Amino acid sequence: MRDLNGCAHSTISSDAIYKEVVVVGNGPSGLGLSYMLAGNWPYYNNLAHPDEMLTARLHSSRHTRSLIHQDLKFLSQGLEGRSNNPVSVLVDCLTHPGADAGLDTPQLLRWRPHADKAVDHIVLGKGPPGGAWQAMDGNVLTISLNSWMELPGLEFRRWEARNGSPVTSTRRVPVASVAAYYRDYVRLMRLSKYFRSGVVVTSVRPIGGLASQPGEIDSEAETATCHCHCHCHMSARWAVEGYDTVTNAPFLYVCRSVVLATGSTDLHNFLNVPGELSHPSWVFHDLADFEKALIELVKENPGYRTVDPVCIVGAGLSAADAVLSSRFHSLPIIHIFRRAEVSPERTLPENMYPEYHKVHQMMRSGGEGYPEYSAFPQHKVVDISAGDGKKVTTVSPSGLQVVHQVSLMAVLIGSRPDLSFLPPEFQDGQTLAVDPERTLDCRSNPISVDPWSHSVSGAPVGLYAMGPLSGDNFVRFLLGGALAIASDIYSERKELSPPHCI
Repeated sequence: MRDLNGCAHSTISSDAIYKEVVVVGNGPSGLGLSYMLAGNWPYYNNLAHPDEMLTARLHSSRHTRSLIHQDLKFLSQGLEGRSNNPVSVLVDCLTHPGADAGLDTPQLLRWRPHADKAVDHIVLGKGPPGGAWQAMDGNVLTISLNSWMELPGLEFRRWEARNGSPVTSTRRVPVASVAAYYRDYVRLMRLSKYFRSGVVVTSVRPIGGLASQPGEIDSEAETATCHCHCHCHMSARWAVEGYDTVTNAPFLYVCRSVVLATGSTDLHNFLNVPGELSHPSWVFHDLADFEKALIELVKENPGYRTVDPVCIVGAGLSAADAVLSSRFHSLPIIHIFRRAEVSPERTLPENMYPEYHKVHQMMRSGGEGYPEYSAFPQHKVVDISAGDGKKVTTVSPSGLQVVHQVSLMAVLIGSRPDLSFLPPEFQDGQTLAVDPERTLDCRSNPISVDPWSHSVSGAPVGLYAMGPLSGDNFVRFLLGGALAIASDIYSERKELSPPHCI
C-alpha cells in the first residue's frame, strides 16, 4: 500500500491509500479482472477454432504476444454470440469454442504469469469473494453448466477433484458448489492481498469534479500525486470512500481507475402499488425469504392443503423457482404476470432445463390441467391489503377487478444495481445507460461502455463498467470485459511510464 501522506501536491486527506485501480464488487467479474491485473495474461495456444476466419486472424496477428497487447477490434471482426459486447464474444469463443453448438472442446487460451507486470489494485466487496453467489440458495442448480462458471487458471472439474467431489462431465451444479469455488479461487490463485471483504462503498467521485474527459486537461482540478521508488509519476483521478462493516472504521482510496463490477441484484424492483411495503411478514421481494416463509407456512398448518393460495408475481426464472417451490409443498398457487405470450427462455434447451419448460407450459395453458395452479396472464396487481385477511386485488385486460385471498405473496419482477455511491448526476444510472431516456436495466438497457475498453461513455476518464452493468449477465462472458479493461489499463500504464519502468 502507498500512503499519500507527504505528497506535496496532494489536497486529499493524508489517510488516503493510493491504488492504481479500485474494483467495486467482488463477484466473478471482480475475481476475473483481479487475476489479469495481478499479471496473469492470456495467450493464444495455436489450436484451431471451429470458425476458420477467427483462426486465420489469430495466426495473422502477432499471436506470440498476449491478447492484452493485441488489437481486440481486429480479432473480434465478424463474431456473433449471446453478448452485445464484441470482446466478450471474442473471449467466449476462445474459452468455450463451439459451446452454443453443444460442444465441450478445449479452450484456445493459455495463461502465463508476469509477476513484474502486476497492477497495484484492490477489490472491495460487502461479503466473501463471489458476490451475490454467496447469498443465493445453495441447493438450487445453476442455469449455466459447470465449465461456464469457471474462471481462468482453475478448471472447475479440477477444483472438484481436489475437494473430494466426484468429477463428472459438463453439467449443472448446485449454487453452493459455485460459491465455494469462488471463495477458494482467491486463495488458490494467490489473490488474497488484492481483496478486502466486509466493506461498504459509500462514495465514488472524480477528484476535481467532472471536467476531466479523455483528451481534456483541467488546470484547476484537485489532484493527488505520488512518486514511487522508480520515479513514476502517478496522478490520482478518483476517490473511493466507505466503511468496514465490522469495525465501522472509514477508509479512503485514491486511484487512477475505478471499475464498477457490482452486478445487478442489489435492489429489488417493486410494483409500486398501495400496501406493497406495509406487510413485510407475508409480502416478499426476495426468493430466499419467500421459500423460508413457505416452510414456516407448512409447519404451522398441518392441514395446509386447505390454506389460501400463495400469490406469485413475475414471469422470469426467479418467479419460476417460486412456482416450483410452492408446488413441491403442494400449495395452491395464483400466478400473475404481464405477458400475453409465454415462451421458454431461448437460451435454455428443454433437455437440460425441463423444470423451467414445465412452468412455461403451465403459464401458457392458463393452469388448465394443473390442479392447484391458476395463471393470470396480462393481469396487474393494483392493491395489497390486510384487513379481515391477506388480500391482493388484480385487474384483467378488460378492466375486471378481482380480490384474491392469499396466505403469502412473492413479487419477483427483477432487480437493479445500486449506484447510490456515484456522483448525484449518475446515481440513478439512467444518465449512463445506453438509452438515457429509459431506466437502467442490466438486460435491456445497461450502462453504455466503449466496446473495446469498457470505459463508461459520458463519464470522467478512468471509470469502467463490466459484468451485468455492461450487459454481460452470464459468467462465461465476464472475461471479455475484464480483458478489455485490463488491456486499456496496461496500455495507459505503458504510456505513462519511462521506458525502464512498467
